[in-house]
Amino acid sequence: MGQIKTLADGRKGWQARDEALRLVEEQPTLAHLQTLSYVYLRQGKTWDQLQIDTQALALAPGNKTALQNLISSLTVNRVNSPALALANEAELPPHERRQLEVNAAAEMVRMADISPGEEKARFTVAQRALDRYDALFAKWHSDPQARQDVTRARIDRLGALYAHNYYRKVIQEYESLTRENVAVPPWALRWVIASYLAEKQVETGQALTPDLFSGVANENEQAMFYALLDSGQYAAAERYLQNLTQATPYRRYVPGFPAPVPNDRWLEAKTLSLQYLLSTNALPAAQSLSHRLASTAPGNQGLRIDYARVLQARGLPQAAELELKKAEVLEPTNLELERQQAYVAQELHEWRQMDLLTDDVMLRAPLDIGSQRLSRARDVHRMSELRINGQQGIHSDTPVSGAHDFTWDMTVYGPPVADSWRLFGGHRFNSGRFEEGKGFSRSVFGGIEWRPRNSWAELELANNNFNGGNKPGGRVSAWHSFSDSWRVGGELDRLARETPLRALRNGISANQASLWVRWHQNERREYQLATTTSRFSDHNYRQEYTFQGKERLWQTPRITLDLQPGVAYSTNSKADRVYYSPKWDLSVAPTFAVNHVMYQHYDTVWSQQISAGAGVYRQKNYGAGAMTSLGYGQRIQWNNVLDTGAMLNWEKRPWDGKRETHLAVAFDANLRF
Repeated sequence: MGQIKTLADGRKGWQARDEALRLVEEQPTLAHLQTLSYVYLRQGKTWDQLQIDTQALALAPGNKTALQNLISSLTVNRVNSPALALANEAELPPHERRQLEVNAAAEMVRMADISPGEEKARFTVAQRALDRYDALFAKWHSDPQARQDVTRARIDRLGALYAHNYYRKVIQEYESLTRENVAVPPWALRWVIASYLAEKQVETGQALTPDLFSGVANENEQAMFYALLDSGQYAAAERYLQNLTQATPYRRYVPGFPAPVPNDRWLEAKTLSLQYLLSTNALPAAQSLSHRLASTAPGNQGLRIDYARVLQARGLPQAAELELKKAEVLEPTNLELERQQAYVAQELHEWRQMDLLTDDVMLRAPLDIGSQRLSRARDVHRMSELRINGQQGIHSDTPVSGAHDFTWDMTVYGPPVADSWRLFGGHRFNSGRFEEGKGFSRSVFGGIEWRPRNSWAELELANNNFNGGNKPGGRVSAWHSFSDSWRVGGELDRLARETPLRALRNGISANQASLWVRWHQNERREYQLATTTSRFSDHNYRQEYTFQGKERLWQTPRITLDLQPGVAYSTNSKADRVYYSPKWDLSVAPTFAVNHVMYQHYDTVWSQQISAGAGVYRQKNYGAGAMTSLGYGQRIQWNNVLDTGAMLNWEKRPWDGKRETHLAVAFDANLRF
């Protein structure tokens, strides 16, 4: 046996193994088994060593050396729970016992870090690991010799906290270790980086990542990539994609196989490219890529879901719903599928369906970030809503608005009732100065909103105060989407909101009926044609036709440029009214609109808007004249509950043959509470 061990030490492992196996076959004694175990140890065959040590202890159950050898073999092979169980039968020094206990707890962390088929199982295993760490810390707290083991356990515990989605606790523990000058190893640092990203602290997570692209599969790299997109760092995300694409061919060679095999990272690169295109408003390219991927891999449910996500982003929810139905055939209970179905259901006004899907997702994976985002979207939907918009004239000499004009419209919507219904109420106020004096109107109104699938309707009753008296009014508005492309709507209004203030100032009211049809191709192109009939109390009949649209001309990740054509034509049966009422007039005024995102951090967006328009206005008996307009504004969107902005507008155009100027500040806000 000594000669065999000498051969093993002398790098003649195969000869030593053959001799040791011969001895075991001839006489399987404890000494011979331990000799073979030593040979495997020198060869680095730890699993073969574990098998032999297991046989040795079975042959001599009371032998302390055999027991110690098996504990060591189990520890080397990271089979830590059985090793700890055997340690109860062995007389181990305290520090070795503590190491076994730390190893067993770390084994549970590794189990929790693997996503199993059942979503709740990961959290159960992670909680068991945390409970074990709490017991260890309580037992070793007052033992100064256990300080090093406690530190190691605290580092391992980061993984259990992360697996349980306790991201803030991961960050707190890491920062505590850092203050104590404890060096956290890279394998544990990945949990810290992912936790910073989950808590939307992108810059801190970036500081812990020396190089975004490492060239190998890395979960943190993908998380960082998505964080860069959510925080508007598109240039860094694009560099990562370029590096990943260059390093991932469609096929790769595996050692031992003569033919190339498909490269999984190639599909990963394509999927990340799709997310980049989505985030940077390159939706035509995103649709082309996602459709090609989903069509060429019909058995890949994730690609079909991505395609549906792109369709929804392009304003095509019914097409997205159809694609998700196709994906449902593969795995109906897929979490990502149900989340996307819930978002589409919300856009289609399928409120009950959204609730059922969200409830199921939150029941199965309540701590998942995607589930929490969906739950947040539903919570926002269930909130009350405050809408405010208005305009303050700075300089105006037009006959329509008057001088120092001011408009205010505030509406409060209650939370949804029975899924599709909301009560609302509010107040409107208009004022302006005209040649004959100051005019104003006030309205207090209330009503009910109905939102069934693909439709919307409102019924409103109002008390209108103008010209020193009160008059009741009402409004019915509705629209219905026949498809993703076509929507038809209309409105009936008694004492119409659009009645000119100057008419109200002189005791003239108007009833109004309108009808419109909208064609929507996608987010880059849509047009709307509308007709409105107004009947004034002074027996004037006004007929209006408007045609307007949008064409996306140019875009970058942060800037979009749209052309907004607009044509309006109107006639009045009586042209000698106190309010502006030309016999007929025509305006053609295309506008260029620029939107620039200056800052983005997840759900917080700060942007600026610039508009410029020029056209022609023609009025009967006064000929044609030029129309020009300029505008500049800014908007802030915060946490999906606040969307507010203001815009300074300047316009110069002819009124009754005289070019006049209107300068005003328009503002609006939408608050969920």
